[in-house]
Amino acid sequence: MAPAGRPRTFDKSLALRNAMHVFWAKGYEGTTMSDLVEAIGVKGPSVYAAFGNKDAIFVEAVKEYSEMMLSGPLKALTEEPDIYQSIKKLLQANLEFFMNSANPRGCLIMTSAINATPEHTDLVNFVRTYRDDYKERLVKRFELALLEKQIRNHSDTSDLAEYYLTVIHGMALRAKDGSTLNQLSKVVEISLSGLRDHLETVQQ
Repeated sequence: MAPAGRPRTFDKSLALRNAMHVFWAKGYEGTTMSDLVEAIGVKGPSVYAAFGNKDAIFVEAVKEYSEMMLSGPLKALTEEPDIYQSIKKLLQANLEFFMNSANPRGCLIMTSAINATPEHTDLVNFVRTYRDDYKERLVKRFELALLEKQIRNHSDTSDLAEYYLTVIHGMALRAKDGSTLNQLSKVVEISLSGLRDHLETVQQ
């Protein structure tokens, strides 16, 4: 037991992960400081001292989530040389991530701040930069596929990136709404059929 009068210490990394899960489940507007204090498990003054206010905690939570995505689903964009398999694995990995029972359903970056009030426009824009970055990663992956002649010359890499980001965003929303893994797996299959039209070599 800590001596009387000494603030309780805590694992800041674990505390941030717990706070991230609250925002992930409830969204920015639905989360209160009381929710965050309870999830972190220490008294309010210690939370403010470690992280700052709710906005500051949210920003750190989004950064933490982004790192999870980079080390998880987004690896498919850099580790798989074949464009069809790369996008297939990306979609499947995102779906598994959105449906993982160890986490809240859906996607923190896709859904947490879309209904934020006008006074929080700065946070909305902050989260949007991560979605824009996601699209840019997709664009670069399709551009590489075009350079390597894996997709046809008429293919618009920005349009393809926009389409698959929209598919991922939609799956995140539907996962949060309660769609089943089987239902969303069919969405993955249908979306991949469109990619085949752009391939130089048809995938089965």
